[in-house]
Amino acid sequence: MVRRNRLWGSAWLIGLTVLSVIAGCQRRQPVGSVYRWGYNGDIPSLDPIQINDVQSHDAGHLIYNALVTYRTVLARPGETYYDVIPDLAERWDISPDRRQYTFHLRPGVRFHHGRELEAADVKATFERLANPKNASKGLWTLGALTVSGLKTFQAACKAGQPADLAGVQVLDRFTLRLRLDSPIPFALHLLAMPSYYVAPPELTAKWGLDFSRHAVGTGPYRLAEWRRGQTLILEKNPHYWEKGLPHIGRVEIQVVPSDESRFLKFEVGDLEHNEPIPPGQFNRVLHDPRWNPIGAEAIRALPQVNDVTKSRIIKANEPTTNYLGFNMTLAPFTDGRVRQAFNWAVNKNKVCNRVWGGRAVPAVGVLPPGFPGFDPKRPLAYPYDPAKAKVLLDEAGWQMGPDGMRRKDGKPLKVTLWYNQDELWAATASAVQADLKQVGVDCELQAQLWQPYLEKIRKYEAPFFRFGWHADYPDPDNFLSTIFSKANWGQDNTSKYDNPQVEQWLAQAKVAATWPEREALYRQAESQIIRDAPWLFLLHRVQYKIVQPYVRHQFIHPIIQNDIKHVTLDAMAESP
Repeated sequence: MVRRNRLWGSAWLIGLTVLSVIAGCQRRQPVGSVYRWGYNGDIPSLDPIQINDVQSHDAGHLIYNALVTYRTVLARPGETYYDVIPDLAERWDISPDRRQYTFHLRPGVRFHHGRELEAADVKATFERLANPKNASKGLWTLGALTVSGLKTFQAACKAGQPADLAGVQVLDRFTLRLRLDSPIPFALHLLAMPSYYVAPPELTAKWGLDFSRHAVGTGPYRLAEWRRGQTLILEKNPHYWEKGLPHIGRVEIQVVPSDESRFLKFEVGDLEHNEPIPPGQFNRVLHDPRWNPIGAEAIRALPQVNDVTKSRIIKANEPTTNYLGFNMTLAPFTDGRVRQAFNWAVNKNKVCNRVWGGRAVPAVGVLPPGFPGFDPKRPLAYPYDPAKAKVLLDEAGWQMGPDGMRRKDGKPLKVTLWYNQDELWAATASAVQADLKQVGVDCELQAQLWQPYLEKIRKYEAPFFRFGWHADYPDPDNFLSTIFSKANWGQDNTSKYDNPQVEQWLAQAKVAATWPEREALYRQAESQIIRDAPWLFLLHRVQYKIVQPYVRHQFIHPIIQNDIKHVTLDAMAESP
């Protein structure tokens, strides 16, 4: 087996050399005409009310606009990527009690099919999201906003009666008022989410559940072609309201399931950027001055390198937590001692350093490092201690058998770890499998394609599964309330977690008068969640993105993955 792997590695290097030579002879597409990158699976949805994953968010951001968005260009001292700025609304007024928001829309903004955007379209977006018959994956955001009249509207929809969402009022053609039952400190951040991307109601009504395949928005790009499982093609919107944008005429998002294959396509010039860099190539490209002139040790030491003029490899901490989830309503994970034992059993440092090659740090809890509410003094959640894991499994009645595997009442402690098809996650799953075996757990592995995997996880078909959460907005509520509220069973509460005390703390945090009060409540809640162990707390990613030398203005944004409208391609730059 070892010899076979070495031979395969040699063949791969020969193939890479050949492809690199070919790339030098290939004629690249005219610079400025197309921007390409790859995903490991198809985009689940382009319907705003069904967007609930990073890939769909990435593409949807290019097609749609919301009332507000996040800053993507830092021009003055003090500006940050977490700042909420105008988008479809050119300005807004907030009442003194912070329960009423009046938005003034930009006149002259047009949908891709030509009609001018009006305030009634924004109201229709809220009502489509709120209608329970649409089963929106973003429905929880309306409850978090506490939009006035929501329950009455939903009851009328369920009864098949005429319904009007009273909390969203059209004042005139370009003015809209939003009324909330309670002041929410992160209301504008919620309104920047994909669920509030505005689509023309006449087309959402026409296509219904199939609107995703016929997506129409007001964004910098419009849907040109979608070959499911292959390529999503977007074309420049010639009537886009931000003058001079976008710079690039065509975007192609390709489905390439293998990390190695995507990287090869990047190296031969068939992709404009690539992430993640495969583990087998990571150290090589970090030491290659063509890609990283500042040097491997320097880029590892820096907390962030987000300027492509300094390095073609850019990096930043992701506001992401990756975990292995337990369905707390299914055996053996109904027992908290088993969940805690699994946490103690896995060597997270080994996973981060050996499998991820330093591109991740062990999870200290739910919130990622540097995120609002993150406690820098919080110790690592469940550092590696297989002895503690064995004691807890013994206490839970799972006794070690003569074969080194545990049993209880004659049944083996056998679990299946599900993960989405990806080289890094396959290697991570194998490392977890080996660690669990050391404490007597028989763990099988099962890989799934991304889109069906998402649906199966949310339908609770897997008792033990790989998942993650990327911040929608910069507030602890987005992690703690969204993921651990019982109201979100069937949506983002993938573990069926239910703790009334935690719910009470989170509810108090939403309405607390000051940030210190909110922060203290969130930290209480997070500590209890860690003790309850609905997850195997695994890692926080450090994002590395490699970019072609002719690409300008590409960067890493904490919320928006790829803001292509500002990117340009330099015809004079040469590929390595």
